[in-house]
Amino acid sequence: MQPRRLIKTLLTLSSLLLAIMTTNTASAAQNYIGLRSGPAPAFPIVFEVTEFRELRPVSRRGSWLLVTDERNRGWIHVDDIHKIRSFPRDEMWKLINDARPGDTRLEFGLSSDEAYSFSIIGQVFSEKLYAAYTRGPEGRTSWSKLEAGVTREFGEIQDDIRLHWRAGLGYGMEGTDSTHWRLADDEPVWLGAGGVEAVWQVERYFEIGLRGDVSVTLDADTTTHTTASLVWRIRI
Repeated sequence: MQPRRLIKTLLTLSSLLLAIMTTNTASAAQNYIGLRSGPAPAFPIVFEVTEFRELRPVSRRGSWLLVTDERNRGWIHVDDIHKIRSFPRDEMWKLINDARPGDTRLEFGLSSDEAYSFSIIGQVFSEKLYAAYTRGPEGRTSWSKLEAGVTREFGEIQDDIRLHWRAGLGYGMEGTDSTHWRLADDEPVWLGAGGVEAVWQVERYFEIGLRGDVSVTLDADTTTHTTASLVWRIRI
């Protein structure tokens, strides 16, 4: 092979190798952001976009934003939208501020059996958990309940009225003359608890709801106790 042809061939191969290396480096440097099928970490990622993809916000639910590139759509948490460089900075901060308060709620409730309750509801990993303390009328017939479990949304009546179910375990206690849990003695008893509720988001920080609860004693003499409660929630 002539020296000139050999040099030309080597230059061509070098150019091809450099182009391949540049392409691989650019691909490796790209960051991909997963968009989910629903507004929670439990929903699967339906497609991924690069940080330079042009996305348009469609709607918002809590701290999640539904976005589209005019062909596909998916949900992204507001804490991740800074990764999308196509969002204008002023619009991005407005979306973040509008999504606050977060997913934590403080609740006060009054029930049909003249009891009051305090609860906290919050997101832990992919689950929404709650913890509640309920106290009956004061005196020798007083009773109380500690309860914790999981709650999930399963439907909506309108955009601002949503349906949830909840299920958990509780610990029931009662006073000397109380027959609320129908215990033969004053010893506490384990409870299975569940309920369904409709919650109306009155405004950004405040919710009001109506809930039906069922508590079942987990002992030899199983008893069932049902109540209806009116609840008020503050989002923080």
